[in-house]
Amino acid sequence: MTLNKNMNTSIAKLVGFCAAVVMSVSTSAITYDTWPNSTAVVTADGTAVFGENMSGLFYQPAAGSQTAVLWAVQNSPSKLYNLVWNSSSNTFVKSTSNGWSNGKTLRYPNGSGAPDAEGVTKAELSATDIYIATERDGSGSNRFSVLRYDTAGTATTINATHEWNLTSDLPNVSSTNLGLEAIAWVPDSYLQANGFIDEHFAAAYNPANYPLHGTGLFFVGLENNGQIYAYALNSDSTFVRVATINSGHSKIMDLSFDWDSGALWAYCDNNCSNRSHLLGIDKTVGSATFGKFIVRKGYSRPSSMSNINNEGIAMAPAAECVSGAKSFFWVDDSETSDHAIRKGKIPCGPLF
Repeated sequence: MTLNKNMNTSIAKLVGFCAAVVMSVSTSAITYDTWPNSTAVVTADGTAVFGENMSGLFYQPAAGSQTAVLWAVQNSPSKLYNLVWNSSSNTFVKSTSNGWSNGKTLRYPNGSGAPDAEGVTKAELSATDIYIATERDGSGSNRFSVLRYDTAGTATTINATHEWNLTSDLPNVSSTNLGLEAIAWVPDSYLQANGFIDEHFAAAYNPANYPLHGTGLFFVGLENNGQIYAYALNSDSTFVRVATINSGHSKIMDLSFDWDSGALWAYCDNNCSNRSHLLGIDKTVGSATFGKFIVRKGYSRPSSMSNINNEGIAMAPAAECVSGAKSFFWVDDSETSDHAIRKGKIPCGPLF
């Protein structure tokens, strides 16, 4: 048994090494196209509304009587904002309903702490739950967690209903400011249709292997190494790592899944000149990366936007396309020139 265990460990290390070499080769040759739309980037919030430390975005399109919402998180103070578009001022403003007027303070499940909220996403859009990636707790200790919150109530302080503490499963970092930074949810339907490989089972991804995980996987990004990790987050607060993905960035600040084109956007801030990498599943039979997410395209930042500290991105759906373009949003941790949210455009449809 000891021999077999050692052999398995050695094989696993060899496979990991080979995969790293392959990914190194595939990402070292990334070229950066100009931003795919010439529309100027403009500010999309009022002057000095949020202060610094805004860090993550998610755009929820309008549905029925529900208006579109731009969800935003701030890591200090630990807050979640529900932002709606004001056509009179051409800005996003804080919703005034259901206790959202000044954002909602975030707590861990037991009501304690101040989670360092860095990324935000939703799964099923019709649900009231929202998921937030955090890198440390209020005491400053590493706590790489995904927290689930129910946004339906009116309370101005909300406790997480679930916590998936991934700290022990992720690499150690040298600073508490280099932890879990990004999060996106990718539906099972997309993963299966494109032949995604489950590295945990070393086989084609089968959602039935994770009966408590819901209808998709959560992809999180670690700032320290730029890596992306895909997880099945189970309703009993357990988790399984399904894949490890090279984003092509040395650091990563946000992830956003374009539900229409199937591109997983991996974004880096001013540390990488605000470059975007678009990842997709390799469907080339016989390829060394078959069934894995690989970098398919790189974009430089729009020429009308300086190299500011953007830590979050989001995009509108194809349903909101006008003249072949849809809105793209950035959030700036430093609130440069007294503005945290900016708005530009990207083309509708596939980008690779």
